[in-house]
Amino acid sequence: MLHAASVLTMSTYSRADGHSAVAAAAYRARSSYFDERRGRRYTYRSRSGLLWNGLFGWQGTAQDLWNAAERAENRCNARVARELRPALPAELPLNKQVQLVTGFSLWLRDSYGVAVQSVIHAPSFNDDASGKKFWKIVKRSGMRPENLALLFRPHWTNLNFHAHIQITTRKVDPDTGEFGPKTRSLDGRETGPEELKAIRAEWQKRTNALLADIGSSARIDMRSYADQAKAGVAPEGLRVQAHLGPKRHARGRRRIAQGDGDDTHAGLKRKAVHEWNEALWEDWTIRRARERSTARKRDARKFARELEKERKRCARIEAEILKKAKNAKEAETAVAASTQFDSLKGGSALQRAIAAAASERWDCREGASDEFASEVDLETYEPPHPPLPEPVLKVRKERMRGPRTR
Repeated sequence: MLHAASVLTMSTYSRADGHSAVAAAAYRARSSYFDERRGRRYTYRSRSGLLWNGLFGWQGTAQDLWNAAERAENRCNARVARELRPALPAELPLNKQVQLVTGFSLWLRDSYGVAVQSVIHAPSFNDDASGKKFWKIVKRSGMRPENLALLFRPHWTNLNFHAHIQITTRKVDPDTGEFGPKTRSLDGRETGPEELKAIRAEWQKRTNALLADIGSSARIDMRSYADQAKAGVAPEGLRVQAHLGPKRHARGRRRIAQGDGDDTHAGLKRKAVHEWNEALWEDWTIRRARERSTARKRDARKFARELEKERKRCARIEAEILKKAKNAKEAETAVAASTQFDSLKGGSALQRAIAAAASERWDCREGASDEFASEVDLETYEPPHPPLPEPVLKVRKERMRGPRTR
């Protein structure tokens, strides 16, 4: 089935919706930033979950960056920032996740000329009380290896490691800090979707490369359900699950834990879509396995026929060589190089070689019994030797001497 981390969304922060780039950055970084435009400080240091924070394409602090981004815009409905939210595979350890987000952030900086602030957030705990206790311990003693290991255990957390990558809507000179023109390629109705596909493809390439480096067989696929079905790697009819967000997820968990009934309406609707997709995947997997089994049997029979044809060709050549042998030494040499005849032991080597070559046991004519008549397991078959070249029997001429006379 599709990897759960095959997610990367893009959103914008707009003044028309009451957004502030400074407030959003402070929340993501679990820090305290002062918004000069609004004259207000946003403090989120009490919030937990921050694992890593990085800043790229900017010489100052993150607070200075987003205040400068706000100053660069004059319109009341201006878009002041963009955010990419990719999921991180739980198969990757934290240092590999940092490597992935760092490399991707640098690629965004170099590709679009923007400044980037990136953070990695930890997954949510299955039990809220355990989560609060965990982050109190981390705040008091730091993130020790044994504490970090708990985040990767499915019976403790939901394994939803994710990143928040906030970028400016304008190009930024990393040396002077001056804001340039807007990155219109991400805004256009025609160019925007294509740019988002390119961004997702880059993230997929980098993520799968790191998964391969650590020896994991997991892979993400950022294509749409329709594109995956068209490519033959997913069933048709998959439905997109609605994003609930942390608040609605928490509300549903509380309802279930307190015995107030089932999940929320949105949660039940999402669960129904999930069950529908799982049923499609299961049915498609069974049908695909049956089709692949049939194809393997068909290919195995074809391969067996080819092997038998090649065996008969080799046997024909070796039989002709044995028939043309002029003495026992030549027959023994031909048998030693043969893949069809056993070595000769005792008796007249020449007579038994010729008899074996002419016998029904080594009948290599069309219609003769096949040694490879059964199917061949293509996954485990190993050829015993490379294809046999056309053998050439070299005969050395010797001068015949008559009996000595006295």
